[in-house]
Amino acid sequence: MSASVWAQDNNILRFGTALGYAPFEYRGSDGQMTGFEIELGNAICAKLQKKCQWVETEISTMIPALKSRKFDAILASIGVTEARKKQLLFTNKVHVGHSRLIARDDAGFSSDTASLAGKSVGVEQGTNVESFAKKVWAPAGVKVISYSNQDLAYSDLRSGRLDAVLTGEVQGELGFLSTDKGKGYRFAGNAIENPLLGTGESAIAVDKNNQQLADNINQALKELHADGTYQKIARKYFPPSIDIYGQ
Repeated sequence: MSASVWAQDNNILRFGTALGYAPFEYRGSDGQMTGFEIELGNAICAKLQKKCQWVETEISTMIPALKSRKFDAILASIGVTEARKKQLLFTNKVHVGHSRLIARDDAGFSSDTASLAGKSVGVEQGTNVESFAKKVWAPAGVKVISYSNQDLAYSDLRSGRLDAVLTGEVQGELGFLSTDKGKGYRFAGNAIENPLLGTGESAIAVDKNNQQLADNINQALKELHADGTYQKIARKYFPPSIDIYGQ
């Protein structure tokens, strides 16, 4: 099936995304969508000579929305997992990162399953961290609470309604811990590795029948790396100490 069947207009590329995940995608002080992946998506559209349309939704509804053709691709720090690969076609990687647990400095527990028994942990709905927490931690007595977006989870962490939040390492560091709201909090334990959390890579997802669009996006990504645009955008949002792409 050609890409033209999926897009409402051949001159438009519609990306579905979810905000509240700084520095990847969030709403700036001017009320406009911004972030690393928003700028990268706009650069992809420019390479493909298409106009970008951004459709804001929630992570939990993104896959059904893609399948019902409300947009053409998902660009929202979506982790590559075996379960998702059964439903979606992923492009080459956009960035890398592991999952980490955030808690108060004096929390006294780590990311070890046994130490979390009886604790309340917030996760974002529809994410691989939610799937992991519900399948691995919940049966061990962890109270896993899902939120429609990451900011709501952080709010409940700060208010004391949560003991911890499980999220992406880079987002947790730059979107929370390094901000004023994150003072008094830290990563608890080491990075978590589990097949349910995927490969550690995030990519752009398209419908499994839309190979042409995936190929076009991959070509655009290749060119953005080659001409330095990817690196320029990355330097705007991430310090030199963070290798967002990996090797």
